[in-house]
Amino acid sequence: MSDEDYVESVKYELSVRNLVFRQNEIVELSYLGKVVDRHLVEFIIEDKVLLDLKGRFLLQHHVFYRQLTSYLLEKNLPLAFVVDFHARHLALRKVVNQNYNYQLG
Repeated sequence: MSDEDYVESVKYELSVRNLVFRQNEIVELSYLGKVVDRHLVEFIIEDKVLLDLKGRFLLQHHVFYRQLTSYLLEKNLPLAFVVDFHARHLALRKVVNQNYNYQLG
């Protein structure tokens, strides 16, 4: 399957479960009021969970997880899942925002 097929499959599954989601969200990371990085995220689900569909290469780099944690902080999201559909077996990583503010969420 192509990457687009996986995205469409996830989109379908979220829709049939009546989950509210945003697709292809640009997440900006800012420092002292200046945007220093941008990242396209496939899905933000119920304004709680970031779902990113990535290849195996990014799943193995610690820098990617630090960036993802920064994105969770920036958007005040509690949780992210990174999924690699291209692995022999489905690869899933969970990233938790330890500083999630439930009062703002």
